[in-house]
Amino acid sequence: MSPPLAGGASWPRIRLDLNESAYPPLPSVAAALQNEILDAHRYPDFLPDRTRGQIACHLGLVPERVTVGAGATGVALAALQCAVRRATAAGVAAPALLTSTPTFDGYPILARMVGMRFDAVDLADDGAVDLDRLLAAITPETVVVVICSPHNPTGSVVNEGDLNRFLGAVPPHVTSIVDEAYVEFGETTPDLHRLIRNPRVVVLRTFSKAYGLAALRVGYGIGSTELITDLRAHEVPFAVGRAAMAAVPVAVDAELELAQRVRSMRGERDRMVDMLAHMGFRVLPSHANFVFLPGAEGVSVGRMLCGLGVAVKACGTAGTRITVGDRSSTDQVIRALRLTSRSA
Repeated sequence: MSPPLAGGASWPRIRLDLNESAYPPLPSVAAALQNEILDAHRYPDFLPDRTRGQIACHLGLVPERVTVGAGATGVALAALQCAVRRATAAGVAAPALLTSTPTFDGYPILARMVGMRFDAVDLADDGAVDLDRLLAAITPETVVVVICSPHNPTGSVVNEGDLNRFLGAVPPHVTSIVDEAYVEFGETTPDLHRLIRNPRVVVLRTFSKAYGLAALRVGYGIGSTELITDLRAHEVPFAVGRAAMAAVPVAVDAELELAQRVRSMRGERDRMVDMLAHMGFRVLPSHANFVFLPGAEGVSVGRMLCGLGVAVKACGTAGTRITVGDRSSTDQVIRALRLTSRSA
């Protein structure tokens, strides 16, 4: 139960813990979804070949370099399944996934699902992925390395030149996953075509974040034809629903609308950062739709907000992640912290 406000009113509960978009689907996408309702009794395509082609065309690639799944998480699972199969064939007794921590909660879960050991190295003190530390931690048992940029939960980005040098130094028995779930929110976008010149690299993207289609569960992976052919063998029939198939082509065509929403989110993110900093809290620079308050102070802030009805993401002892919502959500975060400060 959230504590009452003055006059007996209750705090409204808000969800700022899942990095959902603050905005509903774009109007053109909503119209496409509405048109699909009357065909909900019909199966979608057996495999998402039409959707694959639409994404490939949008990216300037051939369809053979794209796989589509149930969110970027579904594609990541396929990549891990392929890596485990190759490791088993090569006689690797205990295949491992390596990444930086804290990270997206899904990676240790996926590793456990496919029988992989989950290995992790710490982020740098500024919340950035430490590529040197990652590279040094690769062993003969490492079969997958994951680099998130922008990183979840800190919002840091990996320098493009450093990333390409790192990927070139990764041993050939390792599949590198570059998780770009939040790439649309960044000020610059890495050269996708250069990244996937490396035959052991798969880039993950999703329609769940900037496009605001989290409930439709559609994401995709991009890589070499050989690697993507392996991943496509794990595409589940009928897994991409009719609603997602209707939404994707409209969403990728709505670039101007999407750009305006991204600008709005960045403005609200900057406003939240400024207000938190003005109150004396340390906030890491973010290139995503969330902000991160590190360390013990960040943990304490998260507990205070949760106690006042604002759901945020606790990241163990590393800190707290707060999703950027709309203006009223930011106002409630600040109001809650000011109330707590006055009560202290």
